[in-house]
Amino acid sequence: MISFIKGKIVKNNIKDIIIEVGNIGYHVFITRKLYENIKDIDSEVSIFTYLDVKENSIALYGFFDEKEREIFKLLLSVSGISTKTAHNILCHIGFDEIIRLITGKQSLSSIKIPGLGLKKMEIISTSLKDKIVKLSSTEYLDSIPSVTTKDLTEREQYRLEALTALMNLGYVRMEAEKLIREAIKLFGENKYTTGDLIKKALEIASI
Repeated sequence: MISFIKGKIVKNNIKDIIIEVGNIGYHVFITRKLYENIKDIDSEVSIFTYLDVKENSIALYGFFDEKEREIFKLLLSVSGISTKTAHNILCHIGFDEIIRLITGKQSLSSIKIPGLGLKKMEIISTSLKDKIVKLSSTEYLDSIPSVTTKDLTEREQYRLEALTALMNLGYVRMEAEKLIREAIKLFGENKYTTGDLIKKALEIASI
């Protein structure tokens, strides 16, 4: 899999570019945010990529950062969403807007994407909400010596699981920890689960 490309821009359109790397031109479909941050032709660019291989075609998609690529992959996990549809979505809305839709902070009807109706947007919102909550895993806990799940308080376990989920979404650890701390403060003494903590942290990130 081609996960990263660094080279010179030789063609630049709103939805796709051509990057020259070692005398080879790579055609890359790009997102709105990446397009907005790309410089002029002949300038050098570094982008995260996703290689889509099908029986009759191969396509390369480019992203501004790892968080955007992770959202693209999550979109592909939704039933009925193809790579072209996922790319079309990210050509119109960015990572923060998708997170606001997932957390209910932004109305689905406020988003207009050609070829994508409200019903499909509702399916995407519901599916991604579940996927994000399920991103938490025990791998991070297992990597910490002298600390096991049994040793953790319930709230500490939720915190670590939520932290892992945010890092899987592409947030660097320091940024993820800050979001989790702010979320915990907002909950105060109220009870919460890992899913509640993740949703609240993502709401804070989208503000």
